[in-house]
This record gives sequence, structure tokens and C-alpha cells, in this order.
Amino acid sequence: MKNSDAIFCYAGNILWVNLTNGEIKTEPTLKYSRDWLGSGGIAVKILFDELTQDVQPYDPENILIFGTGVLQGTTAPGSCKMTVSSLGPMTGGWATGASDSRMGGNLKRAGYDLLIITGKAEKPVYLYIEDDRIEIMNAAFLWGKDTWQTTDMLRAEFGDQNLSVVCIGPAGENLVRGACIVQDKVRAFGRCGTGSVMGSKNLKAVIAKGSGSIRVAQPDRFMQSVRKIRARIVDSTTAENYRKFGTYSAFEAKQKASSMNFKNFREAILPDDFYNSIDPRKLIEKYKVRRSSFPGCPIGCGHVLEFNEGKFKGLMAEKNQWEVFTSLQTRLAVKDPQFMVKANAYANQMGMDVDMLGGSIGWAIECFEKGIINENDTGGLVLHWGDVDQILHLIDLICHRQGFGNLLAEGCARAAEAIGRGSDYYCLHLKKQDLYEPLRGAMAWALGTVVSTRGGGHTTGTPQMETIGKINPEKMSVLYSIDPNDVDPLSYEGKPEIVIFTEALHRIANCLGICQFNTVWVDFDFVGLPDMAELFSAATGIEINVDDLKIIAMRQLNLEKVFNIRHAGFSREDDFPTARDLNEPIPSGDLAGWQIDKTKWGKMLDRYYILHGWDPITSFPTQETLDKLGIGYAYQAILERGRQVAKE
Repeated sequence: MKNSDAIFCYAGNILWVNLTNGEIKTEPTLKYSRDWLGSGGIAVKILFDELTQDVQPYDPENILIFGTGVLQGTTAPGSCKMTVSSLGPMTGGWATGASDSRMGGNLKRAGYDLLIITGKAEKPVYLYIEDDRIEIMNAAFLWGKDTWQTTDMLRAEFGDQNLSVVCIGPAGENLVRGACIVQDKVRAFGRCGTGSVMGSKNLKAVIAKGSGSIRVAQPDRFMQSVRKIRARIVDSTTAENYRKFGTYSAFEAKQKASSMNFKNFREAILPDDFYNSIDPRKLIEKYKVRRSSFPGCPIGCGHVLEFNEGKFKGLMAEKNQWEVFTSLQTRLAVKDPQFMVKANAYANQMGMDVDMLGGSIGWAIECFEKGIINENDTGGLVLHWGDVDQILHLIDLICHRQGFGNLLAEGCARAAEAIGRGSDYYCLHLKKQDLYEPLRGAMAWALGTVVSTRGGGHTTGTPQMETIGKINPEKMSVLYSIDPNDVDPLSYEGKPEIVIFTEALHRIANCLGICQFNTVWVDFDFVGLPDMAELFSAATGIEINVDDLKIIAMRQLNLEKVFNIRHAGFSREDDFPTARDLNEPIPSGDLAGWQIDKTKWGKMLDRYYILHGWDPITSFPTQETLDKLGIGYAYQAILERGRQVAKE
């Protein structure tokens, strides 16, 4: 039965579904919300409590958690994000991803803040949620279908073309480690391999519909805050640029900041001829059909394109985000600008993380070029940079685990372990998750990416300002509480402070369901922590301040950290950049010759750990730190892991 206690803004219930025995139950969200806020915060608490150290990602005992944002379903600016969390197959530790979502609002209106999937169905199933109606249904007719086909078939099945569907494609069914979960054809929980966890449970799709409503505690106060924030965003130059070009608007700034990825990170800028021919903004100007957006977003950075000429004539799809441009287009040196839209659409259809595709294929091409692997390894394929047909073929092989694709489906780290021969140098990964972010030349960006608990990633603590040309010493010193002289991207000073602030910002935004592009992550005048505190307080009637939010964020981060220690054994040595980043200076561009200093990195890492209250030798949180955050019980997991390592 649902919890009937009045609770503003939250739906009030957490829905548990056991696919092994069909058991369905609920528990009150209030059990967790005071200490963990919502979404990914509650998810890490449940995963930590429920999963023992011996559970593996594809075991039925693993848990998959969909979490809605606390403000999702309201008019709060940018409140359109939903998360998915699990024990992940890429790193073997904490796995989480956020996605623009209509499903989140639907799930809340049905009465549920989180959906928790346990067990494994005997045969393929999908889950149907509509208020109190929860059904585990036969998905045999959907198995083997791609995400677009699955979505269309379920909409036809229920006679509702607006039905919101999250599902996996062939990559998830085939347990490709980087498989993702796709929402309504065009948005993905992209990283960490959560799609393969879903596939391991024989769960093809989830549908949610609801007839309820989401109430705020203090409507007048809430709407006053909403109007003020929206005005700051809507009228800004940043929003104007994002509405026009989306994340492509960073094209010039990324080149100038040496934050490009060309030929598997060999270069940090694009060659002039390539740069001039590949400008992604021209695609929008030439092929845009319409803009697209999600509920609550005052920006609307999405665009639908249709090609009326060229190799992919007839393709209509939502344009890709920056990751595809740099992970597949520039990393693999493809000159046809239409390719990235096609590759993104195909990855969405297959249910596949684009960054892992770029990492695995980029590694393979460079290793082939250098003679480390040959046709005997690739199944007869002769690999080349920029070969559109071959790259699309490799994506297909990966998603279906066929031929050489079966090796690449493990991600470049595991593929390099299998091949050996020094191939690991050309595998750019962090904690075994394929890396998309260039690290050289931007030290706060690099630090936040490397220490990310989910194994690399710029949306769990990495500041944007260094790589998009928005260095403002006065505003940055106030926002991050650092000396204005420390904002230089090449300096190692002040960077731990910037990262720790951003770690809190990202976690609170995700818990509330606010898109990062609506926050001070991209513009100093957008939604900040004071705004989030005010929105939460007015919406829920629970008064909270910035310091409260930071404590909640640090509680979540520390439990993620201990979760990784327990399940993946990560330590200080896992918080260093890749071998290429440490050994090779930037070869060309404005920063030519600049190189990461490993000694200075180590000292910067020491300060980062000390500010967090972690042991700088091991990187582990101390008992005192965990006690202060109210999770002292978690230290036992660190002790147990230490005893296990000693025995080994």
C-alpha cells in the first residue's frame, strides 16, 4: 500500500519490484529524504545498505534504481532530470547517470519518487506502472528490438503515442559493458553500463503513467523564486547561445582552450583544415527542422535535424550533444559532419554509451596504426581513421558482441588487458571506464574528472569554466572561495576547492532534478546553491540552507567513495590521469609544450583529500569524517576491505 502521509513536492513513496518472485511493495520516502534528499542520494544509501561485498553487477542480487528529482514535475527552472543508479559493470563500483526525462514526472504523478528493481525475471519482461496498477508483463515480442522499435511498439500496444518509455536495446540485452538506458528514443542514462544491468535482469522496458498531482508547500513563495530565476536565465547571452547551437556553442572556446580530442587524445586541438570543415554549428543552420526541450527547461537546447542530402539523406533525428562530437567525430577523425548525428542516432537505437564506443574504437584504430594489433586480432578488418562505414560497422559488431566487436564490447581497459603488447598505453580510461574528457591544460577540470566516483566524468564534480572561455577571477573567487590568482587553468592552486564546490553542486542539482546547464556550472548568474535551498524550502515546507545542502552532498559523496572501496577497491593510485596525459606534452596550439606535472598533481591531490577529511596516503575517508556526516557505520566497510587486501 502507498504511504498516505502528507508530503509536499515528493510523491511520498518508494516502489520496490522483485523480478524473481514478482513481489511488489512500497515504503515511505520520508525514511530517507531528510538525510539524503532524493534521487541519487537515496539510491546510494539503499545500494550501500542492501548489497554485500560479494555481489557482482550481473547478479540477480544487484539492484537498479530509477530516481526522480525532488523538484521534478514542478515549474522549477530546468527540473527535468531523472537518475539511474546501480553497482556498475564498467568500474565494478558506484554507477550513476542522469537524463532529461518525461518519465520522472510521470512516475511521481503515479505516486513514486524512486523505482527499485531487484532480482531477475525468468524470461524477458517489461514493467507497467499506472498509479496503483503495477504489472510485470511479457516482453518476448520486444526482445531483440532496438529502442526506437520498442518505444513505437509499446505506444501502439497501449494506443498512446505520447507514452513515455525507458528501455534497452540490443547492447543491453547482449550485456555490452557500456550499454545504456534510453528514454523516448532521444535521451540516455549514458555512462557506467546501467543498460547491461537492466539487460541482466531480463527487463526490457519501463512505462510509467500517473493521474496524481505534485503539490508545493508554499506556492506564492515558490513561484516568486521561480520567476526571478527564470528571468536571469531566459534573458542571458548564455541561454541565447544554447538555444541557437546547444552544446555546439562551445566549439571555438574548446579549440582555444586546447580541450579537443583528436585521434584518441593524440592532439588537444583540431588541425586547421579539419576544424574549418567540421564546424558543428553549420549543421543546425543548414538542417534544423525544429527545436526541442523538456518540461521546466527555460533554455531548450535540443534541435531536430533532417538531412536532405549527403550520405545520410533522409535521416531525421535529434542532434547529438558535445560528447558525440568529441568522442566519435573528432576522436576518430571523421570529416563528414553528418556522421555524428547518424552515429548518435544509431547508438540511441542500440542503447549504447557513445563515450565507450569512441574509447574502444579509438584505442583499436591507434593500436592497429602502430602495429600492436593486426587483421588476425580484428577478424580481417583493416582499421583506419575517419572511415565512416567501418566505424558504423564496428558499432554494430560491438552492440551485438560479434567478431572483433565482442572484445571491444568490454571497453578499452579490459580489451587492452586481453591483448597486452603495450596496448594499455593507448587505452584512455579512468577506473576502467573509457575517458571522453581531455585532461591536459585545465587542472580543475582534470582533477574533477579523475577523482569522479563513477570512474571519470565531468558531471560529478568538474567545473566547466576552464574549457568554455569563462574565466572570471572576481566571480570565481567568490563562488569557489579561492584567491583570484588561482583561477588560471594551468595552476594547481585552488583547484581542490573548485572541485569540492562543484561536487556538491552537481549532487544537489541531480537530487533536485535540475539540469546542470541551468546552474552556475555554465553561467555565474544561473541557479546556484542559494537558489536551490530556497526552491527546496518553498516546495517542501522544510527549511534548509546552503550549509545543509553541502552536508547532504558530502554525505552522499563519502558514501559513494566507501561503496567504491568496498566493491572495487579503489585507492589513491586510481586518482591519477592516464599515462598519455602524464607523459606527453600538448603537441600544438596555444598550449603547445605544456604537460601535467605528476609531482604537482600529487600535492594537489593531497590537498583535495585533506579538505575532504580523507587519509592522503590511502584516499580513504576517516572514521572522524564519516562520524561527522552521520554515516560512521560505513567505516566498517573500509576495515573489512583492508583485512581482505591483507589476506590476499
